Formats: sequence, C-alpha cells, structure tokens
Amino acid sequence: MPIAYNDLKQAVLGSGPMGLIIATLVAQKYDDVVLWIPDKELVESLKRRRQTEIMGISLEIPDHIEIVSSLDIFGRDDWTFHVAVPSRSFIDNIHSLLDTIDLRNDFVFSIFTKGVLEAKYRKKYGFTTYSQYLEYLLQEKKLKTSTIAVVNGPSMIAEIMEGKLSFFNVGSSNKKTSEYIAEVFYSKNIHTSTTDDINGMEIIGVAKNPMAIASGIVSLMPHYGSNLLGELLSVGFQEARDLAMKYGARPDTVMGRSGLADFLATATSKKSRNRNFGRKIVGELLSGQEKLSIRDKLEIFFSPKQFIERESDKWHDNIEGTYALSILIELANDIRLPFTLHRILFDVLTRKQPPDALLQYIQGGKPSIHATPLVVPKKQGLTLTSGIDFISLLEDRILKHINNAQGSISRIKKQSTAIIESTSKRLTKAKRKNQSLDISKFSGEIEIWQKFHNASKDEDTTYIKELIRFYVREIADNYSPTVRESLLRFIAPIRLFSGGFLKGSMIPHIGGKTEDVKALASKYNILYAPTHRSHLDSVEVAYSIFHLGLPVPRYAAGINLMSNPFWEWMLKSLGAYAVDRDRTRNSLYLECLTLYSQVMLEQGIPSLVYPEGTRSRTGANVPVKTGLLTTAVNAYRSSGTEIVIVPISVSYETVPEDNQFCDIPDELSMAAFLSKRSNVYVEFCDPIPISEYAHNEDPTLELSYRISKGWKQFHKLLPNQILARILMENEHHIEVSQAIMLIEDFISRHNGNYLTKDPEEIWTKGKKILEKRKLIEESNRTLHSKVESLINYYGSMIPEDEDKKY
Repeated sequence: MPIAYNDLKQAVLGSGPMGLIIATLVAQKYDDVVLWIPDKELVESLKRRRQTEIMGISLEIPDHIEIVSSLDIFGRDDWTFHVAVPSRSFIDNIHSLLDTIDLRNDFVFSIFTKGVLEAKYRKKYGFTTYSQYLEYLLQEKKLKTSTIAVVNGPSMIAEIMEGKLSFFNVGSSNKKTSEYIAEVFYSKNIHTSTTDDINGMEIIGVAKNPMAIASGIVSLMPHYGSNLLGELLSVGFQEARDLAMKYGARPDTVMGRSGLADFLATATSKKSRNRNFGRKIVGELLSGQEKLSIRDKLEIFFSPKQFIERESDKWHDNIEGTYALSILIELANDIRLPFTLHRILFDVLTRKQPPDALLQYIQGGKPSIHATPLVVPKKQGLTLTSGIDFISLLEDRILKHINNAQGSISRIKKQSTAIIESTSKRLTKAKRKNQSLDISKFSGEIEIWQKFHNASKDEDTTYIKELIRFYVREIADNYSPTVRESLLRFIAPIRLFSGGFLKGSMIPHIGGKTEDVKALASKYNILYAPTHRSHLDSVEVAYSIFHLGLPVPRYAAGINLMSNPFWEWMLKSLGAYAVDRDRTRNSLYLECLTLYSQVMLEQGIPSLVYPEGTRSRTGANVPVKTGLLTTAVNAYRSSGTEIVIVPISVSYETVPEDNQFCDIPDELSMAAFLSKRSNVYVEFCDPIPISEYAHNEDPTLELSYRISKGWKQFHKLLPNQILARILMENEHHIEVSQAIMLIEDFISRHNGNYLTKDPEEIWTKGKKILEKRKLIEESNRTLHSKVESLINYYGSMIPEDEDKKY
C-alpha cells in the first residue's frame, strides 16, 4: 500500500542547532512534533526553559514540541523522521532508531545531515552516500513502505532564525516524497524545490564545506580582498564540481541550489560556522596562542584526520567541513583526482604547511613549507622603554621625512611669523599667571623660531633640527614602571574605601576576550581603543591592564595638565606623552607628534587612543574619528610589523560627570567625584589585526566600523541602563505592574552582553541604582522619571545598530 503522507507523525532527530531549528520550522505547520536529543540533561533544561541561544540569537521552543531523550516513543505509529544529527553520529543514531521502530509501519526519512560514508563502509557495502546506506538498511530490514529524501541548499542557521529568505532543495527517487517534504517546509521565508538527483545532492552538498574553512583562513591574511576570495572559490568549486560529477552528480545539480548556491553562501557568509572556524584557526596562529603538545604532534604524524576533528570539537561547534575534508580526499584518491587545493587545506589544518600556501597555489606557484610568515612579530623587550630613550631615532626620522617632502621646509618657514606671534601671546599669559614652566618653555620656543625666521637657506636645516629636538623632548613620555606601580598600589586602598569595600571598587569588573588579548600582546604591537565616557576611563583601563599583566600603553595627555614640574614628571612617568592642542596649526609640531606615536608603535611599545576623540556628552557612542587610526595604519605599512587594535568597552553604572553633561550644576570635589563612582565594567572586545585592512582603499573607515561594532557587541548592558531606556521609550513613566513585561520585551528586542537576563533581577537592581541617585520615584503604582535628562543619558548608553535595533 502507498504511504498515507497526511497521517504521518512528525519527528526531528537532532542534537545540535540544526535539529532545534528544523523542529521549530516543522512546528509551524504541525500541532504535534517530537524532538529527540540524546543528552538527557540538555533535554530536561530545554523542557524547563523552553528557550535556548544559538549563535547569540535567542530561540523560543514552542510548547507543542515534545522534547525527549529516549527513542522508545517511536516504537509505534507512522513517522516522518527529519534527521539532523551531526555527521559523525549519523550511522549509530540510524541503527538505534531502526532497532526501535515497528517495521510494519510507514516511514519517511528526510536527511539534513551532510556526510559521506567512511572508507570502511564504502569498502564493505560499495556505497558512497548516507542515503544509499540507509536505503540498504531499510531493504535489509524489509521495510517496504518507507522512502528517503535528502534536503540541503543555501540555508544558514542564523539567517533562518532571523527570518531571512532561505532555500531548501529536496531530493528523492520518489516524486511524492520529495513534494511532501517540500510542502512541509515551504513558507514565506523558505522556498523549496525538488529533484531526483539525490546522490548528486549529497556529494556536492558535502564538498562545499571545506572551502568555507579555506575562505575563513584567507580572510585574515594581509592581501585579502574580494579578488582573492573570488579566485580561491573559483579554484575550490572547480575541484568540488569535478569530484561530484565523477561520482555521478548531474551538471544542473552541481550548478544549482544544492551546489553553487549553497557553496557561495557557506563560503562567504560571516555567519558560516565553517568559515568562522577557519578564522579561529588562523587567529590562534596569528596570536601565538597555539602550542602543540607531544600528543598533538604524534596525532598529526600518525592520525592527521583525528587531529583536525579534535580541533573542531575544541571550539564546541559542529564544523562539518573538518569531518568531510579527509573523506573527500579519500574519494579523490580512489579516482586519482588531483584535488590539490583541498589537499593543501588539509596540510594547513594539520600544521604541515603555513596558511599562505593556499595563496601560493592559487597564484600559480608551488606551495612551500618554508613560506613567509603572515606578519612580522613585534620587537621584543621594549615594552618598558620610555619614549625619551628614542629621541635620537625620532629626530632623525622626522628630519628625514621633512627633507623628503619637496618644499616642506619653505612651507614651515612661512608659518614662522604666525607661530612666533601666537606663542608670544601664550608667554604673556603664562607670565601673568606666574607659570614658571610655561614661561621657560615658551621663551625657548620663541627664541628658536626667531633664529629660524632670520636664518639663511643654508642654516635652515640646523634650526629645523633644533625645533624638532625641542618638540620631541616636550612630547616624549618618561615612563617609569616603578612610579606607575607605586601609584596604582597607593590609590588602590583609596578606591576600595570610597567604594565601600565592595567587589569591583578597587579593580573594575573585567571581561571579554582577555585571553586572546594576552596571547596577542606577547607577540604583536597593541593599540588599545577604549570608549570615552569619563575622566575615570584612563584609571579604569589602567587597573584592568595592570590586573591582566598586559604591557603598559603610552597615551596622550593634554599639556595643560603638565603646567608645573611635579605634574609633568608624574604624568610622563605614568606613560603619558604631551599633546598641545593650541598648536594645531603648527605643521612642524604636528609632524613631530604624528611620527612620535607612529615610531613608538613600530618599536613594539603599545599605545592607547580614544577613537571618539572626546567624552560622550549623551551617553551614546560618538562616531570614531578615523584620523586617529591613520598613525597605526602607517606604522604597519612602514614596518610590516603587525599592530592589533583592541577595542575596549567601558560601561558605568554611574558616571561621575553625568550632571555636567546634562547641564545640571554640580560642584565635584575629588572626594565627591570618587564617591559617585559605582560598578564599572571593562570589556575587551575582539582584537582587530590591521594587516586585515591595511591594503584596502580606505582602511581607517573599515577599522572604525569594526571598532564601533566591537563596542556595541561587548558593551555591558546594566540594569539601570535598561530601566532608563524603557522609561525613555514610555514617555518617562511606566506602570509597576507592567515593568517585568516591558523588560522581557526589551530583552527580546535587544541582543547584547547582559549583566543579567533575569527580568526580576534587572527590575530590582535597576530601580535600586536609579532611586539611589534620586532619578526616579514611585507613586500610585507608577514609576516616574524625576530627572529626565539623566534618564535619557543613561538610557542612551544602550547601543543601537544601523537599523536602530541594536
């Protein structure tokens, strides 16, 4: 008898993200769906919460999906089994299922698992694909009323969850089965098609994943761009196409939804798990984190396939390309197919060749084990050196740069009259205020400029040298590890006392990619790029860096803060270099300042800049000033030494200057300033290697986007900020009875780095913090804003994306 498709119950076999997604899709059309997951603890957790998170996106599990850990439920009734288990467990799971079901019933199997049989099964049975093996098992068990379909196509998990258009291709030798499965999944966001080339679908579907890993690897290499990606994918797809067609795939399948479309989506999407795995591998190599153990080295030699698979397991993700690669190479060996790019990828993943062997091959060269490294490591042993030790190097470098620029000295000389005039005004002001340090400094500067102004052409270089020496000595830091450490230890008890001896009062709460940053800092030059909310930022970041044992950065400090000898000594000993913002029209001074920061980076001394340029007056992120990043890009281009930008998001419960930013009168003594500080969260964002962008047409624009994106992603969403945002969105008053519902709605609309996602905890903590500051009051079961400007300030700290969603 034919299968009664309408009477089949719906079941999903899936222990990973795809299984959960497939179950929610089936549940859109069927009232009863069973989801089988072998992990009993996970099943109990999902049944209790009815929610999970996949790739940072929250997924609600409908109540009519029954989640089970036992296969016994399938021992009766007719079923459609949607199989979405990891490829390495497919055979074991199928055998267990067939041992459980009643062989007299009707069954349809739709296979989402992508894979090819391992050599032992291929040799024993003569089959290549999972569907062929399942067909054999069904015949062996004499299940006559059962059919098989395979489903694949461009259908990234993250995009399905986001409701973006996705495409399923359903293959079956039984037309009614393929049409039935296509109808199960068809919706406004999922388009379906059918084919009878089921084996061809499987081969090309498996062959696409390894090149996605290769795409991720090359995306972190210095010369990466669309041209390189296009060439890599062209070569890789030709190899995958040749393999699939040698094993019987039809051209329309290879070039269609299951082939080319799925290949391009997987290899180019930033949400592709295979592509991101490739980036992680190169990220480890780039950061120097990877240290191969004896076991690793033996495994690479004797069982490289096992080493690759264990690498995948290490990232706690289902990276199908790692399991497919060695099997695809075996298939290529069986038919003597060169399959060269895939073989090189295998060598890269087993550390037998460097990543740029992929580039050498697609450029037509012969891969070499002795290929050049990705980037040049930093100069070692200089992180504790002060800027003043590089004065001779800086003077020579700046003078050479000026001499190489035609007409530069003439242009500088034309400015001399204006510079003498403006500096004389500053000298008069310093004398009026009796500022001895400024009087001496401005007098000396004017004297050199006057000599330069009156000098003959033959003497110009002499006085240019003297001016460069004057400016470089004024700018250079005089970093002293002893002074810095002593000061931090001296201030620590004061912070602890003023913070009520609570956790986070002395050292801020530190999180994010700290291990990655520590590993990178040991090999590459670091440019810290924090958000700028308060005068406290430098202190909070300094304590975070000190606590993590990271190299101390040099940072810019306004020269106005160095108006007496003590403060000049103190700030420069802490690693500050002086910046005089009143000299912005002095081209020689700007040349000295720019090359100072560039040379320090080239020499392996980390720096810190505030890319926003100024403290945010609104609480929201300020657009990044791309000019501040030019120095880092030039330093990389000049030296070839990698420079890694580390964005840092600093999130405050209370910003001491908040009243000032909202035009509210506030007399802040030092004690009052410190007492207003509460919890501060310093989050280290994903590091950004400049080599990835330095060869682009406008690298600073792209770097600024990545920095802003990191700040948004890692900004710690605090309860008082969330409650303030909700008040902003509801005309500054909310019913207390509606508060939890509004917080739950906020969480559903905002992906982010939450301190807590518990609505009750957000309500309690957020209300307590805002009440302590007297920013809100509750009356008649309604919560009102008392100071709307400050509520807006803290609510605006919640980051927004380009679509104003997050």
